[in-house]
Amino acid sequence: MSANVAKELGPAGPLLGRIGVAALSQHAVQAEFTDTVGTRALHAVDEWCSAVDSKGSYRLRTEKFPFGDVIEHFRCVGRGDAHPALIAKLRDLHASVQSDAPPEDEEVSTPPLSSWLRLTFDQEDGDYHTYVGTHLYDGMRERSEGEKGDILSDTIMAALAVDLLSTETSALAAEPSRRQRTRARAAYQLLRSMNALAPAWGEKFEGKAGPFATADVLNGDEALTAAASRAISAAADQIEQPVRRLVETTMLPVTRLHDEQMFIRIIQIFEGLYVHIGRCLERAITALDNGDAEGCRDELSDAANRLEATPALFRVLTTMPREAFAVIRENTNGRSAVQSTSYRRVELLSAPRDPGSLSPQAPFLVLEGETLQEVFERQLSELPSQNVTRLEESMRRLDASWHMSKRTHWGITLKIIGSAPGTGGTSGADYLQRTAEVSLFPVLSMSDNTPTS
Repeated sequence: MSANVAKELGPAGPLLGRIGVAALSQHAVQAEFTDTVGTRALHAVDEWCSAVDSKGSYRLRTEKFPFGDVIEHFRCVGRGDAHPALIAKLRDLHASVQSDAPPEDEEVSTPPLSSWLRLTFDQEDGDYHTYVGTHLYDGMRERSEGEKGDILSDTIMAALAVDLLSTETSALAAEPSRRQRTRARAAYQLLRSMNALAPAWGEKFEGKAGPFATADVLNGDEALTAAASRAISAAADQIEQPVRRLVETTMLPVTRLHDEQMFIRIIQIFEGLYVHIGRCLERAITALDNGDAEGCRDELSDAANRLEATPALFRVLTTMPREAFAVIRENTNGRSAVQSTSYRRVELLSAPRDPGSLSPQAPFLVLEGETLQEVFERQLSELPSQNVTRLEESMRRLDASWHMSKRTHWGITLKIIGSAPGTGGTSGADYLQRTAEVSLFPVLSMSDNTPTS
């Protein structure tokens, strides 16, 4: 038995054979009876390398790569206990594969190989972004702009929620328990909330799934599983294959715990949310700079609407038992959300920031141009007073929803890890409590000392 698995068993008793919340994933349990997944993956990669000419095309290199075998191995044993020879092979392959991005107008069903390979040896020298796979999602989003880009971004978030629901209801069917039922129900409610969290996709989805099940129906395991199955099937028709494939290939847990799979999906959805809010702020700045106060307000309202729907995300996160998160923290040290570039962009696009207030692991970014607060202050004398008032209301609403989201994060962290230090070199919950009080737009609070909540 590996050291990583031994840690997962913990003092509460053996988890071996158990599936679900505070236990092992279904893949991990299956691995107890199959010791060949690592060897099979290594052989598959060796065969692929032998068949590919060094000057092969993008499709020849990527379309036939044995993603399935490698992913299966990681899900069975976790990145922390992956086959050493396989890891070495994937690292060498990453160093030899040239830039493999497809042409802009080419539709592909697999992620760029070089970028994906970087995730497979994350445990040796990775960070938050290689843990979550943010660069892969960013790369797909960058291929679309404007309304099309918003639809794609929302589709990605929805696909992550669908996969989460599928994982949780599958675990519930395999081994029913009170904790797993609570998690599956929260995941179902999250998919229901996609019309607010990802409205560009939700508009396509509404009417396809039929009426969602009511709360009383969700109390029974069979009814919950059936309702989830109907929603998953309807959603699948609204999600393109390249997006589904990307979601599949970015589930590479470090441990064998079922809870980590939920944790990764929730983080990935939050990342998508922050990316979209950053886009809203960029468009709001452009609109206001052109004197379009209403256009600016529309973007701020879009961002606030989505943030106000985040309780559905946090509700799933609160099903994480303290003992499970302790194992995940121990095995993912140095991979902290404080390193999120998309989160930092939201703050930097809103108003000037003091670099000295950052965590040592927070990304150092320098954005060109003015912040929304700076454009707002410059335009005060140019806009009609009623426009200024309405714009200020929208900024306060976004600030309040951002403040609420950060305070909720702090509360959950306090519940799960207590006063333990954070993995990003911060003081943990104390750091989150302090940063939760920082306004997105400090200029609005100069004449109002009450917190925006």
